[in-house]
Amino acid sequence: MSMRLGSKAKLTIGVGLVAACSFAFLGVRELARAAKPVADAAARIPLARAEPSFTVLAATTRDIRVGETITADMIRNARSDPARFPTAVTPAEIIGKVATSDIKANSLIPRTAIGQETKLAIRVPMGMRAISIDTTAEIAVAGLVRPGDRVDVQVVYPGEDALSGARAAGASRARTLLQMVPVLAVGEAVVGTQPVTGVEGAVTAPPPPARTVTLALSPEQVSQLSLAKSTGALTLSLRNPGDSVEVAVAPVASTPPPRPAPAYAAAPVFTAPPMVAPPPRRAERPAAKPSESSGSQAIELVVGGNRQVIYSGSASQ
Repeated sequence: MSMRLGSKAKLTIGVGLVAACSFAFLGVRELARAAKPVADAAARIPLARAEPSFTVLAATTRDIRVGETITADMIRNARSDPARFPTAVTPAEIIGKVATSDIKANSLIPRTAIGQETKLAIRVPMGMRAISIDTTAEIAVAGLVRPGDRVDVQVVYPGEDALSGARAAGASRARTLLQMVPVLAVGEAVVGTQPVTGVEGAVTAPPPPARTVTLALSPEQVSQLSLAKSTGALTLSLRNPGDSVEVAVAPVASTPPPRPAPAYAAAPVFTAPPMVAPPPRRAERPAAKPSESSGSQAIELVVGGNRQVIYSGSASQ
């Protein structure tokens, strides 16, 4: 009886194992069938490309000629791949720089076209001339004029109320000679160049006051300023960067001091009457002497041109 129960148990266990294996096989097959479409769909999805890193670069809005100072209205932002244009500059690098070569419109600006040129000549605008004037703190607005600023130029012609001598004549006069004049350089600091700094963190002394200010003028203005320098005193007045209005300024003249009155009255001057020469006198004829041979002769008195007989001589006879 016990042998029979053992055989049934073994049979039951064997059937269970076979069923379990069948279910496992069927489950694995179904999983494989379900995973295959997913793999095929994943294979059909294209791989995503790496997006390039775009940077805002500077492009020109018009042709820029050599010597022009680049301002904001000359450039625009252009999103480009810096890997493709490694020499192109950004807007922050280009503003205020001077073009050292011609740049075409609607093109990226290469770094070679705005090299750190320290020569002043490249920064003189086309058709203009650079002229320097000697300055002091009073002339150059307490030394606060900087390259790139715009100034007005006043000239004062001193008169006899300010000077004494042959040069002084009349009252002192002042007038505005030039307006909206661009400053190219102050001393050795040139517009568009970076100032030379010392070691980072080191204490540096302030630069000495500049002795010259260099202005950009037209050829006609150069002649006006040269004449004013030789005959008067120059003064600069600083303008706001946004103020571009030229105003009519009337010349100003001082009132000369009154001349002091003399301390004493001048003595009258007498003039001698003109001398008149007397009329020539006639020679007097001597009176006739009585003749010794005759006993009596007439006596005639001659005075000037008058003759008068004072004795006729007949009385003695």
